[in-house]
Amino acid sequence: MATSSCSPVTCVGTLTDAFYFKVGAAGTDVVDDSFNISKHSLPSCWVQSKDNKFLLLNSEHQFQVQNLTSQQLNQPECKFKIQIYFDFERGGEEKRNAAMLYVKSEGKNVVACCSQEHAVHAEDMEVLPIHIEETHHKALFYMTELTPSHTYEFESSAYPSRFLGFEPDGCDPSLVKLVLHEKAKDEVDESCHVILCR
Repeated sequence: MATSSCSPVTCVGTLTDAFYFKVGAAGTDVVDDSFNISKHSLPSCWVQSKDNKFLLLNSEHQFQVQNLTSQQLNQPECKFKIQIYFDFERGGEEKRNAAMLYVKSEGKNVVACCSQEHAVHAEDMEVLPIHIEETHHKALFYMTELTPSHTYEFESSAYPSRFLGFEPDGCDPSLVKLVLHEKAKDEVDESCHVILCR
């Protein structure tokens, strides 16, 4: 806890019907935000674009979006997991879940990470972090449900106002890749709509 001038405050006790606090020295570091892993994660799901293409981790270790057969959808590289993180510091702001999007491949967690303002890449993580001290993390997204039909937006915690989205691959227009799109929070951009199918 901190005062309005960002001096740290510690509760030292209660007496009758009052709480007593001790105010620390100004300028002491105060943790603005942190995330703790939730014991709950969403069941494995397929990640689908609005044009009915599915996200997968390809053999080159890249995220790709394409039309898949029912047989291809049963491959582990197509079944994504979403790990939820608690964010206790967001107070009055709209409640959104902090989440990591990942797939299991060869016994490892392969996580969707932001490498710059526009790019998303696959990164191996032996174990997902239990606690994240940083306010902005390359693999953490704010997940907002748009409709009851499992349509979501994933805003990057590392790059605010940039959302996971789909864009045609320049090398092969029949393929679509996972990228970060810039948009205003109240703007409707269907390329940033992610459908989670179970």
